[in-house]
Amino acid sequence: MALANIGLRKVGDLYWSIPMMSERQRHNVPKLEQSWVYSRVDALRPNDLPLGVEPAADNNVMKIMEDCLFMRTAAGSLYGGRRSMSWWAVVVTVFVWLSFFAMEYLNYKIAVKKTEFNGDFFMFYSQYWYFSCGVALFFLVGCSIFFIPWRRQLPIIFNRKTKRVTCFVDNEILSEEWNSLDAYIKDVTTVAAGGAPINEGILTLAFHRWGFDGKQLRAVIMGTQDAPEAMANRGIYSAAMVWEYIRLYMREGPTAVPPIAPIFEYRLTGIGDPFRQFNPFKFLKVKIWWYPIAVPFFLFVALPLAPVAIAGDLLYYALDCILPRRKWPQELIDACDGVWDGRE
Repeated sequence: MALANIGLRKVGDLYWSIPMMSERQRHNVPKLEQSWVYSRVDALRPNDLPLGVEPAADNNVMKIMEDCLFMRTAAGSLYGGRRSMSWWAVVVTVFVWLSFFAMEYLNYKIAVKKTEFNGDFFMFYSQYWYFSCGVALFFLVGCSIFFIPWRRQLPIIFNRKTKRVTCFVDNEILSEEWNSLDAYIKDVTTVAAGGAPINEGILTLAFHRWGFDGKQLRAVIMGTQDAPEAMANRGIYSAAMVWEYIRLYMREGPTAVPPIAPIFEYRLTGIGDPFRQFNPFKFLKVKIWWYPIAVPFFLFVALPLAPVAIAGDLLYYALDCILPRRKWPQELIDACDGVWDGRE
């Protein structure tokens, strides 16, 4: 049977249900919302029929309350939180420092053998510590540009009591009726490590306000990535999932939406989390016929890199506690009757 006759569309390798065009109103996609990086763009409205996907969210949710849903912008997801660009910058910094630390240990062994150095390693390292620490610090400072959007992020607030959406875009506070909002889910083609193309889904909210440059103001939310359905089928499907999550919340409230399901919490909830999540012995908990692959991976990958990930995660947590955060504008605080101002 043809896909058009049963109301299914193909996204990647998965078919997901969308009501047939005779049932679901089709909205035009403005040229401004289209680009060569978007392989597909769908225009949606809050009162449209359901898309036929499971509502789901992960770290794109900042906080959920009785009357307000605080969503994280795409920049906040991309640059902030664990597994983000700023987190990887810190973890790689630790890797750089440990690499040069190991080189200093080799130099110590050579010095003991060839120059008859009589001190211990820490005495030797105290003479050259500035090199390994300096290189690591230089790398961290060079990546500090990733920290700016992380610490300056502001939420998109969906208030189901007032039926308004409020956010901060281009130094302006935008507030608009929920039912008049224009939304677009997009399949974005990006490049993964190694140069392989991958698809990501984003949700764009277009407000009926224009900036000084004449462009319509919009806010962007990353699609859900950690839900099993989204992991199986990347791209626009994940954007549809977060859109349905927001719509379900606005209709029925926080008890109706499923719990958020991130693989890693946006920030640590306890000091023991990195030791549990990056425990290398987890890779040995497999069926015995997987041991020819699991054992070498454990010995040569998981075991050496686990301390790097744990130390980097703890350092990132320390930076999260130390680095200042942007103070929310009073208009954002008032958008949900002052129940939250961004502080934990």
